[in-house]
Amino acid sequence: MYIFGTQYLRGASPEKDQWDRDMENMRRMGFNTLRAWLVWNACEKADGEIDHEYITSFLNCAKKHDLHVGLLFHLHAAPDWAIKKYPQYFYVDEDHRPFVPGVRANTPSGGWPGLCFDHEEVRELEERFIRGVISETKKYENVAFYEPMNEPHSWVDLMKKPSGIFCYCPATTKKFQDWLQKKYGDVEKLNQAWGHFYGSFDEILPPRWMHSYSDYTDFRLFTMDNVVEEIAYRTKIIKDCDTKPVIAHAWGGGAVTCSQLGGMAFDDWKNAKVFDKWGFSAFPQKAEDCSSLALGCNATRCAARGKEVWQSELTAGINGTGLRQRGRIDDNTFYKFSLESIRHGAKGLLYWQYRKERFGSEFGGFAMTDYAGGPTNLSRCAEKLCSMLQKNEDIFNHYHQDQARVALVFSIRSYLANWVSEGRGNNKYAVDSINGYYRMMWEENIITDVIHEDFFDDLSQYNLIILPSPYALSEKMAEALKAYIKNGGTVLSDPYFGAFDKDMKLARQVPGFGFAEIFGCEEDDICQQPTVLLKGKDGTCLIEGNNQMETFRHVTADALYSYEDGSPAILSKAYGKGRALISGVNLGLSYSTRALVGDDFTSQDQGNSSLGAKEIVMKLCRECGVPQNPCTAEGVKVSILKTEGEADGIVLINSLPAPARGVLSLDASYASARTILGSAPCALEKNGLSFTLQGDESAVIRLQK
Repeated sequence: MYIFGTQYLRGASPEKDQWDRDMENMRRMGFNTLRAWLVWNACEKADGEIDHEYITSFLNCAKKHDLHVGLLFHLHAAPDWAIKKYPQYFYVDEDHRPFVPGVRANTPSGGWPGLCFDHEEVRELEERFIRGVISETKKYENVAFYEPMNEPHSWVDLMKKPSGIFCYCPATTKKFQDWLQKKYGDVEKLNQAWGHFYGSFDEILPPRWMHSYSDYTDFRLFTMDNVVEEIAYRTKIIKDCDTKPVIAHAWGGGAVTCSQLGGMAFDDWKNAKVFDKWGFSAFPQKAEDCSSLALGCNATRCAARGKEVWQSELTAGINGTGLRQRGRIDDNTFYKFSLESIRHGAKGLLYWQYRKERFGSEFGGFAMTDYAGGPTNLSRCAEKLCSMLQKNEDIFNHYHQDQARVALVFSIRSYLANWVSEGRGNNKYAVDSINGYYRMMWEENIITDVIHEDFFDDLSQYNLIILPSPYALSEKMAEALKAYIKNGGTVLSDPYFGAFDKDMKLARQVPGFGFAEIFGCEEDDICQQPTVLLKGKDGTCLIEGNNQMETFRHVTADALYSYEDGSPAILSKAYGKGRALISGVNLGLSYSTRALVGDDFTSQDQGNSSLGAKEIVMKLCRECGVPQNPCTAEGVKVSILKTEGEADGIVLINSLPAPARGVLSLDASYASARTILGSAPCALEKNGLSFTLQGDESAVIRLQK
C-alpha cells in the first residue's frame, strides 16, 4: 500500500458531525491514511481526565471506512487548567518575561507554546498524557503510527522583530550550562572560544540582545540538541506503550530551506536518528517554487540516512488565509508539487489538509475541498493520482534511483553565522546560495545529494562537491575535504571559506583550516557587491544577485575568470590527484529563485538567473564526468524510478508553458511503455523513450521489462 491521505483532525475542527461523511468521501477517493492531532487541551480538558470518547470515536469512524490513522501528540497546546496551575513553567523570553500561552496559527484552540519541557514536572505531565492516551489507542489496529512532536524545532515568536527566541527560564539556563561544561570541560577553554572571562560555568547566561557569534552559535546548537532530547524522551514513552512505528517530519522543507534556522534551531540529521521513518512538510505557492521543493525533498532523503521518507504535509493547494485569499492552484501545478515529492524519494504522501480551517489565523486556508467538504479540482486531481499510485505500488513502494555524483554541503554553523550576522533576522544568504546551486542541477536532471558538515559517509562516491556559503564550515568536514581532493576529488567553494574557526572566532588566515595552500590563494579583501562582471577565455558574463566579492593575493592557482580590473576572480589549483576551485563571487546565490517553502515564512526577494554562473558550474560538471542530462527536451524534469521487479517508472514534468517533445535515454531495454498518469504520447525507441508533453503538463510512464 502506498501511503496516501491527508491531515484531518486538529482540536475543534472538523466537527464530529462531519467525520463520517468526510471519511466516506476520502475512502471513495482511494485515500488510506489520515493524520490526526491529539491536541493536549482538546483531549485533557480537566487535570488527569483524558477524553477517550473524543479519541476513540474518531478511530472507530476511521475504522468503519478502512482508514489508517497516525496520531500526533501536540503538547504545544497547554490546557487552561495547566496554564492556571503552572505559571512558573511558562517559557521565558530574553527580557525575562514569561510568555503567557495563547492562540497560534497551528493551534487555534490556544495554549501555544505550552509549558517549557525543561522542567521535570512538565515532563511528568507529558508522560502521564501520552501513557493515558495510548492505554486506549493501542487497542486499535488502524492506528498506524505515532508522532511525538509536530515538526520538531524550538518555537520562535514571529510577532517580534527580530523573531523572539526561547527559552531563558532557569531550567533551560541550567541545561545550557551543563551542555557547555560537557562540550568544553574547562571554563578556561570556553573563555578562549568566546573571548569571555567567566570564573565558572554557573555564571554563564544564554546570550541576548546584541549579536555575537561564538556564544549565540553554542546557544542554538544546544537548543537543537535539547529538541532531540525531548523527542527522544517522548519516543521512548510511546515505544514503552505500543509497538507501532514512531514518525516525525521536518518543518517547511527542512533545515536546509529554513530562513530562520537560527531562531527555530533544529537539525534534520539529528532529529531523524530518533525515528523509525522521517519526512518533511512543504508549502510551495507557485510552479516556480518546484526547485526549492525538490531541494527540501532531497535534503530530507539524505537526512534520513536510508530510512523510509514521507512527504508528511504537502500543501493541498489553497494559497492564502483569512481576507488574503489567493485562490486554488491549477491542476498542472498540483501534479507538479505532488510528483516532485514522489520522484525525490517520498514513499508516502499526505496533504495539508482536507477541510478549510474554521478557526484561528489559518481561517479558510490550505484545504483540498470546498467550504462544506465537497469536491474541487484539487480533490479530483488527488483522486486520480491516488488511483495511479495504488495500481502501480510495485514501482512506487520499491523504487530507487542512480547514485548522485554531485553533493552540496549543508553547513549548519554557516547558517547560524549568517543568522547572527543579520542581527538574528534571517539566514537567507545561506539558504539562497544552496538553493541556486541546486536549481542548476535540477534544471539539468543531475541527481544531487545534500550532505551535512557533521554527518557524511565516504565522499569518494562524488565527482564534484560544492560548498555554498562555507563561512563557518566544520573542522570535521574541512579535514575530510582535504583527503577527498588529495585522492582525486573536485571541490568548488563559495567565497569566505573557513573565515570562522572551529570555535567561531575569526580565522587568522582566509581561506581557513589550511586551505590557502589547497586553493592556491589567500584572501586580500571582501566586500558586498550585487553585480559583478567576470572575464574568461570564452568572453564575459554578468553575475547579478551576488552578495560577496572576494579578492585574492599570493595566488599560485590558475585564474579561470578575472574581475574587470584583471585581478583573479575564480581560481583552480591541482592538489594531489584532485582539484580545488574557489570563486570570489556567489555563483549559487546569483541563480537562486529566492523561494521559501515553509508556511511561516515567505520571501519577497527577487530571484536571479545569471546564466553565466550556471554555465561555469555546468562546465565544471562536464569536466568532472558528472552524468549529463539524459533528456533532450528543454525544461522537462525527469526521474527514472528503478525497481528489482518487472517494471520501472518514469516521471516527466514540463516546467515550461510551451509543448515539449524529446527523447529520454534509457540504460536498459523494455518490452513496452504506457502512460499511467496524464495524456502524454510515448514510444520506445532504440535505447530511449520518445514523448510529447503539453505546456506545464506532467506524466508518469510505466516501463514493462
